[in-house]
Amino acid sequence: MGLDVWFDPRDHHGGNQIHTVKDLSLTVAPGERVGLVGESGCGKTTTILAALGLLPPTATVGGQIRVGGRDILAGGEAGIRAHRWTDVAMVFQGAMSAFNPVMTVGRQIREALEVHGIAHGRRAVERTRELLELVGLAPGTDARYPHQLSGGMKQRAVIAMALACEPKVLLADEPTTALDVVVQDQVLRLLVSLSSELGLALVLVTHDLGVVAQACTRAAVMRDGRIVEQGTVEDLYRRPTHPYTRQLFESTPDLAAVEDARESPPPATPLLEIADLRVTFGDVARPRRRRWTREKADEDTSSRPPDAVADVSMTVGEGELVALVGQSGCGKTTTLQAILGMQPVRSGSIRIGGKEITTLNAAAWRPLRRDVQMIYQDPYEALDGRLRVADTVAEPLVVHRIGVGRGERRTLVEEALRDVGLDPAAFADRFPHELSGGQRQRVAIAASLVLRPRLLLADEPVSMLDVSVRTGVLELLDALRREHRMGILMITHDLSTAAAYADRIIVMRDGAIVEEGAAWQVVHEPRADYTRTLLASVPSPDPARRQL
Repeated sequence: MGLDVWFDPRDHHGGNQIHTVKDLSLTVAPGERVGLVGESGCGKTTTILAALGLLPPTATVGGQIRVGGRDILAGGEAGIRAHRWTDVAMVFQGAMSAFNPVMTVGRQIREALEVHGIAHGRRAVERTRELLELVGLAPGTDARYPHQLSGGMKQRAVIAMALACEPKVLLADEPTTALDVVVQDQVLRLLVSLSSELGLALVLVTHDLGVVAQACTRAAVMRDGRIVEQGTVEDLYRRPTHPYTRQLFESTPDLAAVEDARESPPPATPLLEIADLRVTFGDVARPRRRRWTREKADEDTSSRPPDAVADVSMTVGEGELVALVGQSGCGKTTTLQAILGMQPVRSGSIRIGGKEITTLNAAAWRPLRRDVQMIYQDPYEALDGRLRVADTVAEPLVVHRIGVGRGERRTLVEEALRDVGLDPAAFADRFPHELSGGQRQRVAIAASLVLRPRLLLADEPVSMLDVSVRTGVLELLDALRREHRMGILMITHDLSTAAAYADRIIVMRDGAIVEEGAAWQVVHEPRADYTRTLLASVPSPDPARRQL
């Protein structure tokens, strides 16, 4: 109640404290699910970190945080420690990096049980397996390492760890970010069922209003550290009283609103051409781009690992945006890595601007690097923690020797930052740890766009952005491909985004293409059952279409 959070100025040499969370009041009842939504940097994550006492020493916290009627802030760190994880637990943003990679998942959950005195020895092992089973993971998962789990499995394991000490309140910070729509649907159903069955009070922090509309009963909208509006999801969607709430919903893509535009655009000049691409993990020698003869490809097929990508063919024309969709592990990112020369190709052809690239060595590839850039999926892994934002964005310019001196490069960097909605004066000198998840993603996009490449490979480029910034970045990509004839191959789990911005949608499953067509056709007239499954899993911002 009345929560305030201030941070010391960045230079620590005087000046006023930064008031980040301002007089915030929010209540959550047992078994209730409340969404906390707003743009990156509005104070959502700071709010829930304050509730757990996990803010850095530079933060000052005021107000009250009551759990079961008791103010846990009153006793300082000692007062919060007694309630952390046992009464209030948290699912942190970014399941990809949430676990220690050298410890099994089970050991890490058992460690939490033992530290808090919940269980030891054999009982801790049994409780760990019960928790993993509770979140829908198969027996034996406790003995596996994080790298052996998919993104969705890691997210379930993170939820299991958060539930280890049987908390009354669960704070979930972007728990479905970067998950494909089917896995996202499964995780949301899991959170809804856990809230109902365990009487768990759930606070769901997300930038995705579709997720809130489908999983929550109430929502609070934050802007600049304040809650500007809160109420039932139905009221916020149908009868918003604050213009910012209306803006957020209007910025959220909705499959139901995709126009049935049957006129196909004229064919574009091919920029990227892939024919019969086949990539197999585990049996290709390490030297880069080693090609396999047909005779070698046919040898001992019974013992060969299954293909990660099997006979994939596609094109991306100049000025065309093609969306590649499908569940995690279907081969989307592997396809992009093969295009970039990061993954050996067993057979097939990849041509960029008419030039065959599967036979190129490293020296021959270098001139193409400027024309082919990639936006990576996870900004927590994509940014070097030792480099300031300006240096990160400038690095491609330095590598490719673009710009004469620091002044010219600084101008190009500032232009790229403005393109993705970041004020250079405020962000150029920051380090990655001083940025929110969405801000990190925008920096990664700026570093990919600063060269103005001919072909952009975008792996979930807006998955961690809030809805209004997401719209701005997608419109930027749309403008660049139209003005500069840039071809874009975009991986996305968000079919709503694909339908709104892509010329064509390609659907992959188990390494193969199962459907391809104009965006309107794939959405309104899907031919494959798998496509229909994907479409049914997309969360709608309209709570009347709730399926959870």
